[in-house]
Amino acid sequence: MDSNELSLLLKGISDWRPFNEYTVRRAPMRPGIYVIRVAGGRRFGRLRGESDILYIGSTERGLRERLQEYLHPGPTQWTNKRVNQLAKKYEMEVAWYPCDEAGNLEHRLLRRYLEQHDELPPLNHASRKRLKKTLVETIKVSDKGIPEGFSVNNKD
Repeated sequence: MDSNELSLLLKGISDWRPFNEYTVRRAPMRPGIYVIRVAGGRRFGRLRGESDILYIGSTERGLRERLQEYLHPGPTQWTNKRVNQLAKKYEMEVAWYPCDEAGNLEHRLLRRYLEQHDELPPLNHASRKRLKKTLVETIKVSDKGIPEGFSVNNKD
């Protein structure tokens, strides 16, 4: 999945804007999802295929407040610090999609990304519990912990 496909999936997603203070001050105060990509939609390699998406996130608070946290991370906000450090080194852009079911939509987008690329966007480090849930739903792991379609042969 890349930002072009994302725009087709989410017809009301905002235009891509520079990820900076000026843009963040204009973000809506509504809940929603937000996506950060490499500026200009420059693609980079993934385990399978290419993408320009660096991060997919959601907030039940306001988009403006959440995006502001990336630009001014607190001492224990590790994801915010990671994004902030990269934003200082590379040009990034952000787009958002205000909606009330942001968490569910984020989960569906991350699942789609994982299905297409066999990994999450590079700045998404989901909790182990959340990542396991996404993997189980995507790969359809059996109750024995073995992905469906794989066989275990102890004679090899």
